[in-house]
Amino acid sequence: MFALDGQTFNLMNISVGFGREFKAQDQSGQSSSTSDSEQGEKAAELDVSGSIAFRDLTSLTTLENMSNAKDENGDRLAYRIVNDVANAFKVKTVKFTGRFSVTQQDNQMAWNVSFKLKEHNSVAEQKEQRQKDQTKPEQRENTRLKQALEQNKEAIS
Repeated sequence: MFALDGQTFNLMNISVGFGREFKAQDQSGQSSSTSDSEQGEKAAELDVSGSIAFRDLTSLTTLENMSNAKDENGDRLAYRIVNDVANAFKVKTVKFTGRFSVTQQDNQMAWNVSFKLKEHNSVAEQKEQRQKDQTKPEQRENTRLKQALEQNKEAIS
């Protein structure tokens, strides 16, 4: 089963691969130390490939139209995904990224379709945002400024 925003696609021989990159910066310098600095968990990527029968041209067209659809700001649209691999890794919303490829397969009377989907608003991203919101500095009253303004008022009067 593969669906984007409720639109199902009858992809035969579907293959969905999952990948996630963990960024780190080497801190060892010229030594043989293995220390590094954590640079975050990047968005997951799903590599999707499968076949769409020649008779199902509307599915192929719909999929391609979704791949290049943009919002009013010129950003690619994000879609809710339904797929077992995506569900297993808690990937809920994706955007098309990279290459969208279609190759005609005469011996199977189908098109081979392959594309990449990148996670949008990932769980890691949401956690990071919540943590930033919780650690914002608290605004305090600037008593020095207030005193200076009052003294200025008194001096003018």
